[in-house]
Amino acid sequence: MHDASNPQRPPAVYVLPEKAHLELVEMRAHLRLMSRLAEPGTAASDHDNLLQPDAMAWWFKRLNRDIDRILKSTYWSEELQARAPR
Repeated sequence: MHDASNPQRPPAVYVLPEKAHLELVEMRAHLRLMSRLAEPGTAASDHDNLLQPDAMAWWFKRLNRDIDRILKSTYWSEELQARAPR
């Protein structure tokens, strides 16, 4: 992010590896699917097809694991920050 109150400071530049980016794209697709499944009036909201708490717990654990992995693979780049426009 660029700090507008300090024009001398270049913006911080973080690198997101391609694999992590693809994981984010996958995560977005899964979140869209989960939101569709949770919508009232869909087949998944029928009494016999309700999402079970253990399935939701599994989903949240997976989401947490994936986000942790993506954050760990993201890093600050001094080289790219030095080249960023001020």
